[in-house]
Amino acid sequence: MSELTRRSNRLLVGDRIIADYCELTESLYRHNCYIEALGQPLTPVEAARLIRREPICSEEERKLPALQRIEAVHRIAKCVFTMPDVLELEQKFSKLIRNGYFSRNPLEAEWVRQMRAGFPDLEKDHAGRKVRPLIRSSASGIAIIGCSGVGKSTMVESVLGLYPQVIVHTQYNGKPFDQQQLVWLKLECPHDGTLLGLCTDFFMSIDDILGTDYTVRYCKPGVPVKALLPKMRLVAATLGLGVLVIDEIQRLSSAHSGGDQEMMDFFVHMTNTIGIPVVIVGTYKAMKLVNKEFAAARRAAGIGDSLMSNLNPDEDWDRFLDKLWKYQWTNVPTPLTKDLRKAMYRESVGIVDIAAKIYMLLQWSVIGTDNESITPDMVEEVSAANFFAARPILEALRNKDISILSQVKDVVPLDGEIEKFLANAVRRVTISGALDTLSHQEQPNVTDATEQLESPSGQITALLVGAGFSFAVALKCANEAVQRFASSADLKLASSEAFRLAAEFDTQNEQPSESNNVPKTAKKTAKAISLSGDLRQILAVAKKTKKPAYDVFKEAGVIRSALEFQDLAGG
Repeated sequence: MSELTRRSNRLLVGDRIIADYCELTESLYRHNCYIEALGQPLTPVEAARLIRREPICSEEERKLPALQRIEAVHRIAKCVFTMPDVLELEQKFSKLIRNGYFSRNPLEAEWVRQMRAGFPDLEKDHAGRKVRPLIRSSASGIAIIGCSGVGKSTMVESVLGLYPQVIVHTQYNGKPFDQQQLVWLKLECPHDGTLLGLCTDFFMSIDDILGTDYTVRYCKPGVPVKALLPKMRLVAATLGLGVLVIDEIQRLSSAHSGGDQEMMDFFVHMTNTIGIPVVIVGTYKAMKLVNKEFAAARRAAGIGDSLMSNLNPDEDWDRFLDKLWKYQWTNVPTPLTKDLRKAMYRESVGIVDIAAKIYMLLQWSVIGTDNESITPDMVEEVSAANFFAARPILEALRNKDISILSQVKDVVPLDGEIEKFLANAVRRVTISGALDTLSHQEQPNVTDATEQLESPSGQITALLVGAGFSFAVALKCANEAVQRFASSADLKLASSEAFRLAAEFDTQNEQPSESNNVPKTAKKTAKAISLSGDLRQILAVAKKTKKPAYDVFKEAGVIRSALEFQDLAGG
């Protein structure tokens, strides 16, 4: 199993191995070094075992502190459960790659042996030589279409991970054979939907993977796309490219001057002429781009497209939810009841990505509270609060309306929003948990941790904790600063004063190093009196915490936005 890593947002990089040839059971594939280096095709059971990713999760972890359990919930995002769709896709990729290599044997003598192994009854010509048949490429391209969040990209990447990306050949059957075989290449369709962008990404990605210089050689300023396409085909054929995957193909819908049709024609040519399978992956918005010519080419191979939709509320959905529900870090277990199953399906409409995110948000919502149980009502509340923008596509999925799905902009929860929710959960648990352990709280009448968190004292405390001060020091200095500026109600002045007090306290209580044997003497530190905070003390905080000075000054309220002065000036 190849472990995949990302060097950048646009490039998926896999393993690089030395060729190890396998004697294949399929006679048509014998004597083809490209195919033999791939090994035997996997059975569905073998593929399922290699694809699944199920991180550890134990009941003992429920006893961990709240902050550790909040962090553990992140493991859900790393889960890959083996579903029927991914096993079907693996079988399609296996046929695509091997059939694509069938008529592209790089060694002439081995090609003759391959034909003899596959066609033992070939007739001889008048000179007694066996006739070499003209074999038309049986390569094909397929389209994988579905809404955002159903797992298209994850499935494709999981299947690609079953194959090494680069196979280095040095010799075959005792004869020198110096070749780098590029088994697969996955690109994202450029945002501008142009062939020029695709060609450039193609050469740049190969350079990143193989260390070549195709981009410098071919992508020179002013070179037209028509001059790049033949080079792209030549490089793909020379490197023995097994399959080209283009993700986010729906971006072609915004292409200029017929770029979508030109690119689709290019994909057809790659498949029909060179024999390199092309897999396009996109949302329902891309359906109109799958023209009749490309569809006919795919049907001829008998493999067929994959139209991925949300899961139905059947045994596949139940199996997925059962696996997902095991990843639970609340301090009390919440069983997966019938009502919870219904609520999870109702709010996610069977989209696995949304279901997983809802489950993560649910746990972040309750961990660290008095009652960490999960209820069906909470599922609806979390969904309503965080998935508002996705409502149109979810409703279209509920109604199975393909015509609407092809028009609706695909909206899924942004990772940034999920991270904000996580940050708030961490902040809540950090502050409220510490407040509960301190007996000298300044506001004994405030019993709700959320109210303490949102109070001026709580906000300033969080800033000081984030700057590296202990919670006890942060809370003490925050309360003193708030009391000092209570009449002016200026949170920025209070924040600045709190930073000054904390830095001063930290300096007065600094401990000598262990190697210093000089007896400790009391230090006299002159207090800097400044309503806005001593800049020297605040700068000392930056040096201590290794934070940029600008960030610390901004947190202390010393730096203000220019917009404030613009407003004051009437601008």
